[in-house]
Amino acid sequence: MTLEISPTKDPAHLRHGSSIGQPLTRRDGVVKVTGTARFAADNHPPKMLFAVMAVSAVARGRVTSLDVATAKRHPGVVEVMTSQNRPALAQDPDAKTNPFMFRMELLQNDRVRYVNQPIAVVIAETLEAASEGAALLSRQYEAEAARATLDAGESFVPAAVGVGNPAVITHGDAEGALAGSALTIDATYETPAQYHNPMEPHAIVASWEGDRLSIDMPSQGMAMAQGRIAGLFGISPDKIHIRSPFLGGGLGCKKLVQAPQVLGILAAKLAGRPVKLVLRREQMFGPVGHRSPSRQRLRIGTSADGKLTAIAVANALWHATGIRVRRFPVGIDDLIG
Repeated sequence: MTLEISPTKDPAHLRHGSSIGQPLTRRDGVVKVTGTARFAADNHPPKMLFAVMAVSAVARGRVTSLDVATAKRHPGVVEVMTSQNRPALAQDPDAKTNPFMFRMELLQNDRVRYVNQPIAVVIAETLEAASEGAALLSRQYEAEAARATLDAGESFVPAAVGVGNPAVITHGDAEGALAGSALTIDATYETPAQYHNPMEPHAIVASWEGDRLSIDMPSQGMAMAQGRIAGLFGISPDKIHIRSPFLGGGLGCKKLVQAPQVLGILAAKLAGRPVKLVLRREQMFGPVGHRSPSRQRLRIGTSADGKLTAIAVANALWHATGIRVRRFPVGIDDLIG
C-alpha cells in the first residue's frame, strides 16, 4: 500500500524551536528608514556652538606654532582650544589604570604621535566658521622620522597585554624540544592595520550645567564611558547623563569613549555653552582606535612519527610607541604531563 501525503494549498508555517526564517520587525526600523531617528549629531540644544578638530599633518614630532590669533579673528570663531588653554583634567590622559582604557590625545602637550592626531580645537557659531578657523591656524611642526612599520621601533615586552594577560607564558622547555625535534616548521604570518569606519562617525553634543554634564554620543558601553569621563573630570558618575538611543554601526569602534568625545566635552567647558563635535570621514583614521598590524612567528616541532613535541608562538603588535611582544612557548610533554 502506498501512502500519499499531499501538502495543503496554503501550508502553515511551523516553528521548530528556532527563530530562523521568522518575520521580525525591528523596534527602531521605522524611524530609521523614515529619517526620524535622532542620532547624536542630530541634537541642537539652545545656544549650541560647533567644534572642529585641527589635526596633525606629520606622523611624529612636535607642534612648534599655531596662529591662534588669526583663527580667533575670523568671523564667528568664539575660541581656539590648545594645550595652552585647555581646561584642567583630574587624571593624566596617558594613564591606563584598568584594561578597558585607551591612552588619549587631549592636548596635554605639543607632542605628535601619529597623523590625524588632534592638536587644537576651534569653536565657532557655525560649522563653516569653525572649519575655516581651523584652516587659518597655519600649523608648523618640528618633524621627526616616522616609525610606521613593525621593524621601525625598538621592541619591548610590556607588563601585561590585552585585558591584563601576562606578556609571556611558558610551559616546559620549548627551545630544547624544538632543537631535539625530528621535523620542525618555522613560519611567519602578518596582518595589516584595520580601521573601523561605520556609517555614523564619532560625534558628541556636550552641555555643562555647573558640575553636571549632559551628553549625546554613540556608545556601545555607556556605563564604562560614564566612569571614564567621571575620572577624567573629577566628578561623580551620577552627574553624567549619556543618551545613545541609536547606534549607527560600531563593531567595537564605539565600545570605549575616545579622545574626540572628550575634546568636545572640554570645548563645552571652555566655551561655557553646549558644543557639537563631529569627526570628518578622514578623521576616523587615527584618533578613534584601530586594529594594529601584527606579526606571528609560529614554530612547531614533531617526532619522527608525527607527534607534536613543541609549539612556540611570538606575536608582535605595532602601536605608536613601539612593538609589544607576547610569547607562548610550550613544551608538549610539560603541557600534557
